[in-house]
Amino acid sequence: MDNPFAPGLLQRLPPPRKVVVVRPARIGDVLCATPAFRALRRALPEAEITLVALRFARDLVARSPSLDRYEEFPGFPGMAEQFFEARRATAFFQRMQAERFDLAVQLYGSGVYSNPFALLLGARATAGFIRPGDPPGRLDGALPYPELPREVERLLALTTFLGAPPRGEELEFPLWPEDEAAAERLLAGLERPLLGLHPAGTEATKRWRLERFAAAGAALRAALGGTVVLIAGPGERPLAEAVAAALPGPCVNLAGRTSLPVAGAVIRRLAVLLTNDSGPAHIAYALGTPTVTLFGGTDPRRWGPPPRPGHRVLAHPVPCRPCESDACPIGYACLERITVEQVVQAAQEAVGSAGPLSRA
Repeated sequence: MDNPFAPGLLQRLPPPRKVVVVRPARIGDVLCATPAFRALRRALPEAEITLVALRFARDLVARSPSLDRYEEFPGFPGMAEQFFEARRATAFFQRMQAERFDLAVQLYGSGVYSNPFALLLGARATAGFIRPGDPPGRLDGALPYPELPREVERLLALTTFLGAPPRGEELEFPLWPEDEAAAERLLAGLERPLLGLHPAGTEATKRWRLERFAAAGAALRAALGGTVVLIAGPGERPLAEAVAAALPGPCVNLAGRTSLPVAGAVIRRLAVLLTNDSGPAHIAYALGTPTVTLFGGTDPRRWGPPPRPGHRVLAHPVPCRPCESDACPIGYACLERITVEQVVQAAQEAVGSAGPLSRA
């Protein structure tokens, strides 16, 4: 058997015609993987590439130039993003094995739980990350999980190891004309500039206080004019409604009123987005919208924006970052010490560095 630690697996295999990629993670995590998807597509232009992901990703796959098919992740022990149902998972694996994939690529963490999942897809060859020091197990290509600063770099390390050279580190969030048209209808008649707020986040350790979001939005509108636009998903409506209730003056609350692609088209039209570290932040990074991203427990070196003029990061230094907790036992110092004044100043800087205020 070939050495699974040797680079260049793609060159040692017969040209793969059917490839499946495992990335059942949140919106920002999937967007950070788009450079790796692009590298695989350029290396395997004739292959059909399927992504196993969470339900939201269906629309992203449909618009992606690098992916062809979507399969919904059925849940699996140790992979916390989806509730595990044994019967559903068994039926999923039977269907996937019938596909007779040539290659499965695991792009989900160190592989402790995700490599067994990837191997159960039944591909002719399987590759993925492993924990440093672990044996490769049944993998045909195994890369020790690299300690690199940015998530994009980490994922590209695996595709490069497989023999798919990087094709840039830019994130992708393609939009269809109908997405753009829907955003135009939602924003028609609003006074520009459009000042975006995304006050939500999956864990409390990611969420700046709602009253501070409202205060920052009001202060920024007083400085720049325009309309505050609230962005949030259906399950985040109460957070957006609380901010909207505290905002004087022009405000439109789009929480739960758009699909993910239409939310992206709205974000593309913002003069700036004030946001916690979240999926909409990464959408803004991909679309070139100026941002101010507030980091609580997560690591801005790993999950922050690309080094471009229109982005600002606010992360108060604390010794306990990165934090894996849903709730903070010591008072959320990482978020509490970010002030409204700092956010408003950063937003004005981001807007100024990005050029004229009005956006398409």
